[in-house]
Amino acid sequence: MAELDASELLAISEYVEDGARRAAEGAYPLVREHALALQKRWQDNARKTAGRHGKHYPRSITSEQIYAEDAAIWEIGPDRARKQGSMGEGFEYGGPYQPPHLDGQRAAVATEPEFNAAVDAFARTLL
Repeated sequence: MAELDASELLAISEYVEDGARRAAEGAYPLVREHALALQKRWQDNARKTAGRHGKHYPRSITSEQIYAEDAAIWEIGPDRARKQGSMGEGFEYGGPYQPPHLDGQRAAVATEPEFNAAVDAFARTLL
């Protein structure tokens, strides 16, 4: 009669399941923290570049969680429903009489390395 010992396989399975659970629990606060940092940077940049004609524009920049069962997704940018939110495209990309301000792009470039480092550090805790 042959005996098969699957205890190590079961231990690996439990370890992987625990890692997946910890990843799911940790992803939301990590992404939220950096989404809010991106929003604040974008608003700060917009305050410096919008001038008097765009004094309400920085407050139109919001962050919102997008529902997903298997991902942590946030959307950051001007909300058209808010005062001067519809001017976001013109401020960001410019127009015939205004150069692009690139407030959102500069905020994203500044936030990206911090976000990537946080994801890397978090992933290492799962190993």
